[in-house]
Amino acid sequence: MSFNSRELWQKRFEAYTTELIRYMRYMFNDHLLFVLVIGVGAGIFYYAGWVKTIQETFPAIPLMVTLLTIAVVISPIITLLKEPDIVYLIVKETEMQDYFKRAKRISFWMQLYLYIVILAVAMPMYVGVTHRSYFHFFLLLVSIGAIKLWNVYTNWESMKLDNSDTTWMFARVVISALLIYLLLAFSFYWTIPLTIIVLGLSYWGLKKRTEGIILRWEILIDKEQGRMNRFYRLVNLFTDVPHLKGTVRRRAYLDFLYRPIPYANRKTYAYLWSRTFVRINEFSGLYLRLTVVAVILLIFLSGFYLTIVFSLLFLYLTGFQFIPMIKHFDGQIMQRLYPITEAVKKRSYIHLLRILLLAQAILFSLIGIAQNGSVGGLWILIINVGFVAAFTFLYVPYRLKKME
Repeated sequence: MSFNSRELWQKRFEAYTTELIRYMRYMFNDHLLFVLVIGVGAGIFYYAGWVKTIQETFPAIPLMVTLLTIAVVISPIITLLKEPDIVYLIVKETEMQDYFKRAKRISFWMQLYLYIVILAVAMPMYVGVTHRSYFHFFLLLVSIGAIKLWNVYTNWESMKLDNSDTTWMFARVVISALLIYLLLAFSFYWTIPLTIIVLGLSYWGLKKRTEGIILRWEILIDKEQGRMNRFYRLVNLFTDVPHLKGTVRRRAYLDFLYRPIPYANRKTYAYLWSRTFVRINEFSGLYLRLTVVAVILLIFLSGFYLTIVFSLLFLYLTGFQFIPMIKHFDGQIMQRLYPITEAVKKRSYIHLLRILLLAQAILFSLIGIAQNGSVGGLWILIINVGFVAAFTFLYVPYRLKKME
């Protein structure tokens, strides 16, 4: 029976997109979309007002170079390879060329959105500083798209060589950043031809160097598994993912956090939930990341109402994304032997969530006091604490009941 790599790609890509769409429905549910609309709307309002006051000395070009370089350099190849392929498909490498061509094309098209969004958002700032026309957006869109395409194909070829994760990553960062800077800072009449020449010659040289070298299947499969695990970790913030294995750390230096919990039957889950939060990276890392992002935004924001909006936004995001934590032990049979009622389990979980949100609320309010004075900060604290009370006493029990 003949082997058709095109049919293999089509079958795997259909399964991949089906899984992607299914998880996206969990991630972008009605509640999150509502919060995102409010957050994006507030961000656009603040950004539009800030652009009107921007000074020509603002480092818009260096900021855009940094963001766009990150967007184009991070170019993982969506190969959809699996562990058994290293046994069954490695002997078909010469017949897999059409498969990998499609993988590179799909990788390019599925990653375009990131740099397009960054470029579109940054254009008002760019025009305000450089006084150039918005027509430059289309030329930049095509030119930086060519750099993105070059990164995808160069990343593929470099994986055939040793030290591809160090030497060639550094080369791609330097070349991409330099070309993006030239495109943003100077005339298109000579920067676009220069970009085409540099990209063409560098890729041709790399292609000649890798000619005849076989694929490193172990590297390709490891990178594909890493890419999917990153996606599963993101989805796991919203719902349970059976493919994902959590990372656990002892963290003995945080044992002092459990000492206030009394040794009592009714506090069994209070201790267990606290240990789970501290030891498992998916939970503690999520909480830390959301808190740090919120603090950074609140520090750079100015205005009483914007502080309230973003405080409530991140309190909601934190609380909502921690709701799936209640099912963390559902697959463990021994845990069901505990002589603890389900009501005590839920009450302990909600109590931990309330403590985490109150810690955030107080931190956000302290920033509000520093920016808006004691009176304004006190009102922010009252609103934040009121939101936490309503969320944990009303909304979370309703959601848990609905999940049953």
